[in-house]
Amino acid sequence: MEIRKIRSGETGSIWRLFHETVHLINQADYSESELAVWAPDEYDEPRWVSRFIRTRPLVAMEGKRLLGFAELSEDGRIDLFYVHHAHQGEGIGRALMQRLKAEAASRGLSRLYCEASITARPFFEAMGFVALAPRQLERRGQPVPVILMEYQP
Repeated sequence: MEIRKIRSGETGSIWRLFHETVHLINQADYSESELAVWAPDEYDEPRWVSRFIRTRPLVAMEGKRLLGFAELSEDGRIDLFYVHHAHQGEGIGRALMQRLKAEAASRGLSRLYCEASITARPFFEAMGFVALAPRQLERRGQPVPVILMEYQP
C-alpha cells in the first residue's frame, strides 16, 4: 500500500469512496435523512476539486485502487478521514493516521482534532484521541450529531 498526496484526476474516485462509505458504514448510527445531507447523491465536481486543491489530502492506494483518504488542515483539524467500506479493519486507517501524525509533528502541531462520526469514535479512540464533547454539525439545514475529539502527542 502506498500513501501519498492526491493527484490530478482522482477527485471523482475519492467522492465515490466518501459517498459509498458514509451510506454503507454509517447507516447503523445515522438516519437516512442524516446520511442524505451528509453525503448527497449529487457529485459537485467543481466544489470537490476546489476543496482538494486547497487541502491536498493523503490517499492510500493499492496499485490504482483507492483504499482511503484523509485531510489535515494547517491548524491540526482532520476533516475528512475515510476508508473504503470493503476494506475496513485492514490497517488502512491506522496507516493513514500514522502518516497524519508524522505530518503534524513535522509541522510542529501540538494537537490534532476532529469532529468524528458516532461510527468512527472507536477508531479515533484506538488511535489515542479523547472525546471532548458532543456536537451538531449543520448539513443542508439539518443537524448531524458528531463528537469533538482531540489527540495531543
